[in-house]
Amino acid sequence: MRIDLPPERVLHDKDERVALIVAAASRGRGTRTRGWAVPVAAAAAAATVVGLGVVVAGEDAPTPSPATLGPQVAASPAAPPEPVVPEVELWLRDLPQDEAATLATVCGSGMGSTRSVFETREVLSAQVQRALNGPGPVAVVVAEDATTGERVGCEVAVRSGRPPEVRSAALLAGRGSKSTTNANDATHPAIPIDGPGGYALGYAGDTYQVDERVASMRRRFVVDGEAGPWHVAPAVDGYVFLQARVSERALDGAAALTLETQVLDHDGNLLGAPGEQEDGGGISASPGTTRTDDRSWDLCELAKADGAISASTCS
Repeated sequence: MRIDLPPERVLHDKDERVALIVAAASRGRGTRTRGWAVPVAAAAAAATVVGLGVVVAGEDAPTPSPATLGPQVAASPAAPPEPVVPEVELWLRDLPQDEAATLATVCGSGMGSTRSVFETREVLSAQVQRALNGPGPVAVVVAEDATTGERVGCEVAVRSGRPPEVRSAALLAGRGSKSTTNANDATHPAIPIDGPGGYALGYAGDTYQVDERVASMRRRFVVDGEAGPWHVAPAVDGYVFLQARVSERALDGAAALTLETQVLDHDGNLLGAPGEQEDGGGISASPGTTRTDDRSWDLCELAKADGAISASTCS
């Protein structure tokens, strides 16, 4: 049997039609290839571009199918890092020795010191810090009578145009002193002493005797597990005056309050945290690299002031 084919049609625009078909096929293949073979880095960049709504001029943005979305594109963006709470630098400036000697004289006379005038050579440590427990700034001075060994530690408000105001003071050594003298050792780079400082609602201030390993100390309040800023103080000629404060507003409704204290060396590494003075003398063992003190007394005082509890509960 013979089949006769119809006569051939002549397409005068054949070349143009072939070109259009090839071009359309090429566009289809190109789109599918980008969906599967894009490197991870490029896929992440493409996801960023799509997320910003950027479209290349002259092209319609293809709608990707689920199969073309790899895990790099479909993954949700990483959670932002926790905000860094800035540190509070307590140290403001050095205090000239002559000014420090004058303040030590004022401070010592108010404590019954037998020394009428301290000389500049008798100043052991002097600095000016931020005041966290009243108007300031405050000068912190340690001076020792070269003849009697009587040593005083003073925190004095030094405000422009006003006379010096002694905030806190102590006889650290010598006649009449009740302070216990302890030496720093391998496990006690920082020792609490009966120096300037104090204890008030939402405030803690202490003086530490430190050895050459210590560059600075820091402390912070922690309210219901949320840490406040570190308050940082440098070692100044063998002493650190360390303070911290938390506002009463931050304590409103709080159930727990603690105070953390740390000691740092010159490379920023943690050393043994300070122990505490024991009855009869001596220092307790270091609690590790962080000392944590319970300050629930502050919360009790707030509740008492609000009338929520009786006055005798916090005693």
